[in-house]
Amino acid sequence: MTVQPKPLQGRIATRSDRRLTSSLVAMLLLLLILLGAGGAFAYTGLFAQQIGALEARQNVRVERVVATFSRELGHIRNLTRVLKNSLSVQQALDAGGPADLNNLAASFLHFAKGVPAISQIRWLDRSGLEQVRINISQGRPYRVSDDQLQDKAQRYYFQEALRLGPGQVYLSKLDLNQEHNEIVRPLEPSLRATLLTGDTDGLQRGVLIININLAQLFQQLRTLSDTQITLELVDEQGYWLLHPNRELEWGLHFNRRDLNLEHLMPSLWQALADAQTGDNLLQDNRLWSFARLHYDQDDNGRNTPDHTLILAASHPGTIPAIRTQLLSAVILTGLVILALGLFVLHRLHLAHGERARLTEALEQEQQQLTNAYQNLEVSHNQLITMQDELVESRRLSSLGLMVAGIAHELNTPTGAALMAVSTLQVQLKKLQQSLSAGMTRTALETFLGRTESGLQLAGQNLHRAADLIRSFKRMAVERSHGDITRFALAEITRDLSNYLGHRLKQSPVSLVMDIPESLQLTGYPGILSQVLQNLIDNALNHAFDPRQAGQIQVLAKASGDRLHLSVVDNGKGIDPQVRDALFDPFVTSGRDEGHAGLGLHLVHQWVYQLLEGTIRVESDTTGTTFHLDIPIKVKGER
Repeated sequence: MTVQPKPLQGRIATRSDRRLTSSLVAMLLLLLILLGAGGAFAYTGLFAQQIGALEARQNVRVERVVATFSRELGHIRNLTRVLKNSLSVQQALDAGGPADLNNLAASFLHFAKGVPAISQIRWLDRSGLEQVRINISQGRPYRVSDDQLQDKAQRYYFQEALRLGPGQVYLSKLDLNQEHNEIVRPLEPSLRATLLTGDTDGLQRGVLIININLAQLFQQLRTLSDTQITLELVDEQGYWLLHPNRELEWGLHFNRRDLNLEHLMPSLWQALADAQTGDNLLQDNRLWSFARLHYDQDDNGRNTPDHTLILAASHPGTIPAIRTQLLSAVILTGLVILALGLFVLHRLHLAHGERARLTEALEQEQQQLTNAYQNLEVSHNQLITMQDELVESRRLSSLGLMVAGIAHELNTPTGAALMAVSTLQVQLKKLQQSLSAGMTRTALETFLGRTESGLQLAGQNLHRAADLIRSFKRMAVERSHGDITRFALAEITRDLSNYLGHRLKQSPVSLVMDIPESLQLTGYPGILSQVLQNLIDNALNHAFDPRQAGQIQVLAKASGDRLHLSVVDNGKGIDPQVRDALFDPFVTSGRDEGHAGLGLHLVHQWVYQLLEGTIRVESDTTGTTFHLDIPIKVKGER
């Protein structure tokens, strides 16, 4: 029996079928690999994007709480100092005679009526015994009878107060208000401010204590929790002070030591201990953002151990929901692409079968189909490369801009207000001395006149400071800092000279203003005044050694539509290592003295972007000159 060989066309078709099958399997494997890698990459990128957005929201929540607490703590310190320095308290505790406890109680009652957040005001002697105590019940202050006064010598906040230096205010940690060792109901989260009297202030020796009821503040903080983010406060020992589940709060005060973050969530507690403020932690399938709020600082400016952790956390179901949503989207997209790929492979298989069944007359069409397949493969690879490039090009870039100028502008009004109040205090002491020696009508009229002008100056500057705070969210450099007005340069320099007068009286350095009275400008007088103040402050801080006599001159000369301003000092000059980077942010030669290095950077920003001018500096060992060239009239098209 003779075996007939297979036709050549059949053998070629068989080899072609095998090659096609191998190619299809390889393409399917490649498609699966690409789908797996692309899906993992897409899931990771999208998850990071979702987490980043959640981090940003939580960080904003934490920063808002930090700002609220910092403002409240500063307000409490100021309240304590204001009460101590009030005239009625000074008279009642005058060390020249026995303490007038009745007048002291009356002063406390009057003060408590004006500050609703106060829950107690006390004055204790140095042994810890309460001498005067004012309680507030249902918004009404009343004096506690002498038989109900208590011994607070063993309370930690009293012992800490005895370690204070003159004028220092100690803020206790947050705890619950107690009366006769019983927690007051409803709960009153409280913070105590203590201040010594009688060391260097001419008053009776004792301790002034103000209890601040923070219940309203805590209620405001509770509103910051929503369906996606919860807000929590935890003390340094891990006990919750604020939690969406109120049963977990104040565990230490109710002797529930199991209600502790270290006990219930030890991995998170350890991570918080190891992390720095500003870090975001992914623990127990939740995202945590936090900050440490310290109540006080020691004599060296370091934060004291007592602090509160401010935690913003995603709800337990948020992260799993994000994962489930992203996995569903990625898997669905992958299945769609896989279906399309299988469809293409299937079509290729059908096309190849169709070509195999065609006669030699269809060879040209088979070649065209092969070419189309090759082109499709090249296009597929190009598409993959293009997708990678698009993914790489869409990475988010950092757009951080420094917004610091507004804080320095606050120095002018607040400094002027403080100077006015200080002047009024000096005049008040003189008036008190005149009362003892026999006051004249002239002395009284002088005091009244100066008091009126001082109060006007303080009021104007405090209003201006309030306006600056309201504009804090505006762009510090790209937007205008005020309305364009026409003003006399000599007038704003006189105001600046008056503001700096108190400081210059205590310094051997003199200030000379050489400004033509007729010189009128159209622009931003506040910005120009701030520029001159920063340059003068820079000269006072850096140009002269301590107790070195010197002179600072401010000169102005108009030429056409331009104004040339010079700030000249005859000090020791600028360090060559600092000179080239003088206008860069955070560059300073006085960092050890607490200077941040932003003053001249802000001057540079204001001159170029608001005053539409230029600034340059000349310096040698005989002194330094800052040259400003600005237009008489700014365009102001902003």
